[in-house]
Amino acid sequence: MAIYIISNDNYLQEGIVLLAKEANLEIVKETMPHLPVERLTFDDTVILHLNLFNKCCAKEISRLNKKCKLLVILDSERSALVLDADVIVSAQQSLLSLIMIITRLVGMEKRQAIRNHVLNRVEKRIICESLLGKDINLIAESLALPPKRVYTYRNLACKKLGGHRVHDLLLIKENLLEESMFL
Repeated sequence: MAIYIISNDNYLQEGIVLLAKEANLEIVKETMPHLPVERLTFDDTVILHLNLFNKCCAKEISRLNKKCKLLVILDSERSALVLDADVIVSAQQSLLSLIMIITRLVGMEKRQAIRNHVLNRVEKRIICESLLGKDINLIAESLALPPKRVYTYRNLACKKLGGHRVHDLLLIKENLLEESMFL
């Protein structure tokens, strides 16, 4: 059982590591390229701090959540990634509350996630084609639907999946495309 923290904010990272030592937890400081993702298990925990300077790490959230317990610390209040993290907290919380959340997450048991989105066949196809980069007019033409209706279906599907816009779903693109293969 290993606990990793990925952050480019040294003060937050050092504060969490020092307080975790007092709580008898050992946290290893890592960077995203050096994180041993292949060796992660459901017993391991990754703490990912996202801000403006490392927002490219958001693409890794769905892959990490499939392998281990994931705590995302966001600088902004927008949490578009609710479906793909075990716990999402604000960076404005105190370090003591973060340590309590981490100890609770470490003690939690995680199993393979079974997602059951209630998208109909048309919504699934529209989302898949949108994630592949197709324009609404092309999708509407292939489905023989008006573009306004395709736009409405796409917005409803995004909301069902936990995002507010298609841009939110692009962050969890590989996860959604993988699921659509089995449906």
